[in-house]
Amino acid sequence: MIDALVFAWGNFVKLFFLFCPFFVLNMFLSLTEGASSVRKRSVAVRVTFVAVTVGAISYFAGQGFLKLFGLDVDGFRIGAGILLMIMAQELALGHETPTAQSRPRNVDDIIVVPLGIPIIMGPACVSPIIIIGAEAFTAATQGGAWDWFTFLFGFVGFIGATVALGALLYFAEALERIFGKNVIRIFSKVSGVILMAMAAQMIVTGFMAFLDKSTVGQKLLEVLTQ
Repeated sequence: MIDALVFAWGNFVKLFFLFCPFFVLNMFLSLTEGASSVRKRSVAVRVTFVAVTVGAISYFAGQGFLKLFGLDVDGFRIGAGILLMIMAQELALGHETPTAQSRPRNVDDIIVVPLGIPIIMGPACVSPIIIIGAEAFTAATQGGAWDWFTFLFGFVGFIGATVALGALLYFAEALERIFGKNVIRIFSKVSGVILMAMAAQMIVTGFMAFLDKSTVGQKLLEVLTQ
């Protein structure tokens, strides 16, 4: 039970930062500028539902996705880490917000694209969810009932992170009044630095695991440790 709760909490924290909440908040405020408070909250609720749906598919179908394309989890982790590093670099160095000309006339048009996909559930966010789900599924199939319990609790952590992001968007106007857009942009850049650290850890973890499993990697490790 304790392991399941720790796994769920770890997923909650990790995925919440992977969502780039302050960047998403900044984009949400820009894309919904001029809309009424009721419309903004309606968009926040529906885009949260879109994120939950895409994330659930990624989490539960992660193992099948990797098997379908013959991908190794560690190799996929390296690729996901590189993709996340690119996104984090763009986020930390600055990302342009939509201009008045690029904003849709109807805010309902932004719910699925671009807000749900790819701003929230982009490749850099979906890939880690696939990895987490695939690893938890593999552990569950090799273990007992408690491992399946941990697998399900991992999904609860994802739901919690998505709902927390949805709450952030739901109260976007209040947060904008309290902090202001400039402070939100600063938080967005700081979260980019955190994402870069997470991406580096993903790349190193995947690379070391790949070396540990492969024959060539074993020989390389022997040379490096001599």
